[in-house]
Amino acid sequence: MSRTKLYLFTADFPFGTGETFLETEIIYLANGFDEVKIISQNTTSNQCRSIPEKCTVERIDLLVSRFDKMKSLLGIFNPLFWQERKIIKTVYGKKLTKGIVSTMLISLYRAIKLKARVELLKKENQQGVKQFFYSYWCDDVALGLAMAQKEKSTIFCLSRMHGWDVYFEASRVNYLPFRHFISDHLKVIFAISQKGIDYGLNVWKVKNKSALRLARLGVKAQNICEINENQFLLVSCSNVIPLKRVELIVRALSEMNDFQIHWVHFGDGLLLEDSIDLAGNMLPSNITYDFKGRVSNQQVLEWYAMNNPSAFINVSTTEGVPVSIMEAMSFGIPVIATNVGGTAEIVNNGNGYILKANLTPKKLAETIKSFHRLTPTQKELKQKACFETWKKHYNASDNFSQFVNTIHDL
Repeated sequence: MSRTKLYLFTADFPFGTGETFLETEIIYLANGFDEVKIISQNTTSNQCRSIPEKCTVERIDLLVSRFDKMKSLLGIFNPLFWQERKIIKTVYGKKLTKGIVSTMLISLYRAIKLKARVELLKKENQQGVKQFFYSYWCDDVALGLAMAQKEKSTIFCLSRMHGWDVYFEASRVNYLPFRHFISDHLKVIFAISQKGIDYGLNVWKVKNKSALRLARLGVKAQNICEINENQFLLVSCSNVIPLKRVELIVRALSEMNDFQIHWVHFGDGLLLEDSIDLAGNMLPSNITYDFKGRVSNQQVLEWYAMNNPSAFINVSTTEGVPVSIMEAMSFGIPVIATNVGGTAEIVNNGNGYILKANLTPKKLAETIKSFHRLTPTQKELKQKACFETWKKHYNASDNFSQFVNTIHDL
């Protein structure tokens, strides 16, 4: 039986603080392959997360300088550029804007650079070792792997797709490059939500429908939190950036003055100081709050276990399927969330509340009040429904073990 080696391409992991969800998946990947090499695009941060002994790490620089942007103009001589141009106009029905052209050229430039690295890894391979190349995001790396896969039938290239790498609307130019080429040439693209697959079929309009498969993420098992009737503890966990709309939570809480609430937010970002200032100016005396900033994923989970939150809240404008919601549900914490991306696949009105994406602060406040008014028995039912949702669909042991087996069967 041949040995197996997996090359995992990440944006940051295990450097920096991004891609916390890989901290669990990497354990199963390491157990499922003889060797794992993590190739990270983070070239500056220190390694701050532990990885299994079987894993090795290297960095790849895919940053694009001003000179690189000039060189990327040569992409107009690449047949793939003209194929994509035709797809944009005839399949997507979009005008070819300056932003779209720039996105195409830079994507192509980065992908060719990545493909060159794959070619070297292929040449360095030992005889009898089966190579798998896995891009954690369906981005320029996935495009580079698709190029390599087209030329090298002896390697196995695949990708995941989550949220921002699925939905055109999440892009500044309302477009994501080379979706048809990627889906035509990768062995498989694993979507973390059914919504992502549906979007690929209906909006990307990919021809190779069998390339899109469902492979949900997952989190570890936890104990169900106790219902705390002495304190209403609301928790949120996200980057503090525009699409996460943390200020919407502040504005909703500012309209509530009929019972005590303590709100805790985990995460930092561009709008952290603005959100803290807004909370200080707007929140009434019955609302206390604590912005914890960025802490480790393990610290967040330990805090849930010790403090028994009443409810978890997420009001993003776009998502894949939030791992933060999976983690809350593994504790049986009911979730209030907006119906964006694949969120409705995990949150419903049985295990929490699913709200329209364009909700107002008043509507969010009313929902929080509705949950607070539930009897202990009603709250317990939502808790159990949360835990069952996690157990059935987002159990890390089940999902990642199956994912590894599926890769081996390619």
